[in-house]
Amino acid sequence: MKLKRIITPLLAGAMLFSMAACGAGGEDAKQPDGEQKVIDGNVLDAEQYFNGYISSEPNTLDSVVGNDSNSAGILTNVMETLTRLAEKDGKNVREGAGAESWEVSEDGTVWTFKLRDNTWSDGVPVTANDYAYSIRRMLNPETGSPNAWLLTCIKNASAVIDGEMAVEELGVKVIDDKTLEITLENPTPYFLALTDTRAMMPQRQDIVEQYGESYGAEAENLVYNGPFKVESWTHNSEVVLAKNDQYWDADSVNLQTIHYSIMNDENTIFNSFTNGSIDSCGCGTPEWMAKFKAMDGVNYLHYVSPTIRFNFYNTKDELFQNKNIRNAFTTALNREDIVKTIYFDTTTPAYSWVPDGVSAGEAGNYRTLVEEPLKALCENTNPKDLLLKGMEELGLGNDPSTLNVTFSIGGVDQWMKNYGEYYQQTFKDVLGVNVTLDFNEWGTFSNKVNTGDFQMGYMQWGIDYNDPYSMLAVMLSNSGNVNTGWVNEEYDALIQQASTEMDDAKRVELYKQAEQILFEDGPLCPVVYMAANTFRYDYIKNSNTMPFTSTGLKYAYVSGRP
Repeated sequence: MKLKRIITPLLAGAMLFSMAACGAGGEDAKQPDGEQKVIDGNVLDAEQYFNGYISSEPNTLDSVVGNDSNSAGILTNVMETLTRLAEKDGKNVREGAGAESWEVSEDGTVWTFKLRDNTWSDGVPVTANDYAYSIRRMLNPETGSPNAWLLTCIKNASAVIDGEMAVEELGVKVIDDKTLEITLENPTPYFLALTDTRAMMPQRQDIVEQYGESYGAEAENLVYNGPFKVESWTHNSEVVLAKNDQYWDADSVNLQTIHYSIMNDENTIFNSFTNGSIDSCGCGTPEWMAKFKAMDGVNYLHYVSPTIRFNFYNTKDELFQNKNIRNAFTTALNREDIVKTIYFDTTTPAYSWVPDGVSAGEAGNYRTLVEEPLKALCENTNPKDLLLKGMEELGLGNDPSTLNVTFSIGGVDQWMKNYGEYYQQTFKDVLGVNVTLDFNEWGTFSNKVNTGDFQMGYMQWGIDYNDPYSMLAVMLSNSGNVNTGWVNEEYDALIQQASTEMDDAKRVELYKQAEQILFEDGPLCPVVYMAANTFRYDYIKNSNTMPFTSTGLKYAYVSGRP
């Protein structure tokens, strides 16, 4: 069974911190004795609310079925995973969330999680069965979850996904209401990193079954066990969250209201930030960045994001079945010029699939250990020579102008149009190929990709957890996450071997070999590594500043809003 991941393109420059929030006022932030609450010397405002936006309508708030970035930002705030990654002294630190403690067997295959006392937003206790049910539902082939690939390390998971075993045979066991046991196929170096992702968000079986296909489609069709709950969802307009007083750590939650406006027009977003309608925004447009930097009371946050923007090819297509033609289009791009012309020097050229900043365990930053494999290809080949070689192999003659290629893009705004036209001109100038641009609303584009109705496309991919496997497993033959149709058994074997190799240095070498194969065959064309360029009013305190942090807005508060 092929698993499809739904990817939502973010607005240019609207990075991680666009997942802020907005809304009207909230309840007073006062201590029981009536005194105003103070954190780190900051007196909290009486009204605690956070204003922000998301760039498009969430596909669904069903954590098992959906996997777009907009729903992910909401779910992080309303659902309690087994653990969370918090920020402390400039580092990510794993802390207990739904689980208060955990232990692993000596052979590294059996993980036991002790759950804390927590309550769903409707007052029903959270139990180990809620986590087990969600995992089983995600891996059940009848569900068709795009996230199932994340959990193939669980014992019998692959066989269950393929319909060869029953869901009941998964290595997931409820010992009692407060104890969850997960058995893995093999020791898995990245397993704990999965426990703060949507793969470990619990679900109530009675609620899922009550609403069926409409589960997650409306605010009232879910229950929540995280710091906040969805108070209202006006489709294509706004999503409003409210503090969840049933949450086990409600005393640590200061915001009373979070309000996401749904908007994707840059000028609308930037004007909203300028007039204070939203508290935070991502921006990659030079003139607006300069304006925001000049504003009083605004903080600028910048870091390389573990997210990549890339083109990809349908390897089943008559033309792009040829790897020389694929690599011709990949090497035709001047990434440094793209960074300057399209992204105004706010991103970094990408010559690999695994972005910078991804950990290889004790070995260190993977990207500093392994040279980007695409660099050598770009430096040592002539794109047009590759194209002509591929055309000869396919019997297409030697005149590139006879080729007509369609470039499909999931967006219809002006930025996307400018983006497409840049590539159209580049391929004409460098390769002599005629390119037709195919702009689509996201839903139409996603359907085209999933059904193979495209030649070349454009997407953005963000890493799910901090390990190279999270990126490299995307291209396993049976994952179907990016539907290129590419299959390479040697690549699959290397990635599967790496997934259970506990020696970090050996694992890095396996990843290196696999990444080299990926770019020799060339089903993907990485373009840029994204960066967070976020502007935020300084009255927003204690909000996240690191890419892998998964506490959402749990610890954020407001002090000194005008």
